[in-house]
Amino acid sequence: MEARRHRLRKTKECADRTREAILDAAEAVFFRQGVATTSLSQIAAEAGLTRGAIYWHFANKLDLFKAMQNRAHLPKERFFNADTLLAAADVLSALFDATLEVLRFAPTDERGKKVYTILLFRCEYIGEMQEALAHMRANEDDFCVRIERIFAKAAAEGGLSEAWTVDTASSAYCAAVHGLFAHWLKTDEGFDLLATGRPMLHALFASFRLTSAAAECSCAIRGA
Repeated sequence: MEARRHRLRKTKECADRTREAILDAAEAVFFRQGVATTSLSQIAAEAGLTRGAIYWHFANKLDLFKAMQNRAHLPKERFFNADTLLAAADVLSALFDATLEVLRFAPTDERGKKVYTILLFRCEYIGEMQEALAHMRANEDDFCVRIERIFAKAAAEGGLSEAWTVDTASSAYCAAVHGLFAHWLKTDEGFDLLATGRPMLHALFASFRLTSAAAECSCAIRGA
């Protein structure tokens, strides 16, 4: 019995290593030449395996693509735990700090950078990949709902400026952060993410807290 368990454990370990090798190969080929022009045969060759090995683990290219995406654990899953942020005494400060942590971490996350680049710039979401687009949109919608909950709590506690609604504040935040990351990746990390993002976030979060009276005064001073 013990020998059988040992064999089963070894078989599972071998299967897990093969699956990881396939995902590594898919990341490399998708990143290098894009998703649309990549075949399972090319991924198999990159991994040093047969197409049959890929089909043992994945039904098709879409299945493989989604597994690659899920394995990456993009920063929003790693740093934006809604329950933790909502439990903070100052939810906007907690959100600001969590965002800065992402800006510090992202340049060190080689897998995350590669997969996010594939999602944004290396995939045409047509044909079979339309389902992947729906999957990505669902993830983005889930993230935006978490952000809305944070701004809703800030508004309920009187911590959100009257110039913003919960919807406009959460949309502005998501657009700013997404745009910053997309531009950084599009330029091949052509600027310091933290050095650029920190003052942008300071200004944005300051506006979230700014009272209507202070905003009117600021506008009057700038117009003088």
